[in-house]
Amino acid sequence: MIEAFLDRHGWGEATRAPLAGDASARRYTRLQMDGRTAILMEDSDDANLARFQRIGAHLHSLGLSAPLTLASDTEHGLLLLEDLGDLTLSHLLVNDPNTAERAYAEAAAMLPHLAVDPPSGLDAPDAAGMAAMTGLTFDLLPDSDALRSRLMTALTEALERHAPGPPTLALRDVHADNLIWLPDRLGVARIGLLDYQDAMLLPDGYDLASLLDDPRRDVPGIWKTSLVADRARFDTLSLQRNLRILGIFHRLATQYGKPQYRAFLPRTAALVERAAQELPALRQPVAELLDRTAHWAAP
Repeated sequence: MIEAFLDRHGWGEATRAPLAGDASARRYTRLQMDGRTAILMEDSDDANLARFQRIGAHLHSLGLSAPLTLASDTEHGLLLLEDLGDLTLSHLLVNDPNTAERAYAEAAAMLPHLAVDPPSGLDAPDAAGMAAMTGLTFDLLPDSDALRSRLMTALTEALERHAPGPPTLALRDVHADNLIWLPDRLGVARIGLLDYQDAMLLPDGYDLASLLDDPRRDVPGIWKTSLVADRARFDTLSLQRNLRILGIFHRLATQYGKPQYRAFLPRTAALVERAAQELPALRQPVAELLDRTAHWAAP
C-alpha cells in the first residue's frame, strides 16, 4: 500500500528515515531522493487526515507556513507532505538560545493571525466545557468526585471572568517540538506549523499559554514577562491546559506503554501550581489535587 502510493507519486526509490513521533499513533517518515525531501505521514483515522488538510489549507490562506500536501490517499491513511526541516524551536532552545528567543517572539507574534476569519464547524466549548476537558485527570484518580466538582466550578468561574470574548482558532499543540524556524521566509511565515488536526475554537491566548507554559521544557521566565500582556488570562488558560495534560501524560505513561512521559509530570505539576497561585479560588482545590497525584511522577 505504502510502496504503491510512493511509486505512484514518484518517491518509490527514496531512502526512508523514521522521525520521532508524538503522543498519538501517527507515524512520520522523511523521504530523500535526488536532493529532495518530503514527509510521509501515516494516520489510520481518515477524519484526522481530513481535519489536518482542512486546517492546513486555512493556515495557508492566512499566509502561514503549514506543510503543503504533495499527495494524499486518505482511504489508506497516507499523506505526502512538504518537509519544513528539522530546525525546531526545541532544538534552538538547547543549541542556540539567542535565535530561540527571537523565534519564540516571532511565534507569539504569529498567533494573533489565527483570529482572522476562523473556520466554521470546529468544536467551540464554553467555559464549563473547557473545564470539563480536564476530566481525564479525575477519571484516573479514585474517589475524586467531590474534588472534581469543586475544582471544575472554580475553573469555570475563572474562565468566564478572565478569558472572555469570542473564541478563535487554537491549534492546541503549539509547543517547541511542533514549531519550525524558517529564517529564509518572511514575517509570520518564518514559523513552520505542525500537528494541528485537533484544532478547536477557544479563547484568545490559549496557544500562547501552550507555547510558553510548556510541560516538556523550561521556557525562560523573562520571555514570558515580555510576551504576556494579560497575566490573569494567561494563567487561567495555562491552568486549564496543564490540568488536562497532567492526566494525559499519566495515562500515556501507565496505560499506553510510553513511560517517558512520566518525566514531564513534575514540570506539569509545577506549572499547574504556579498558575493556581495567581487565582485565589483555585489554590486550595489545586493543592489537594497535586497532593493526591504526587505519586504519579514516581519511577
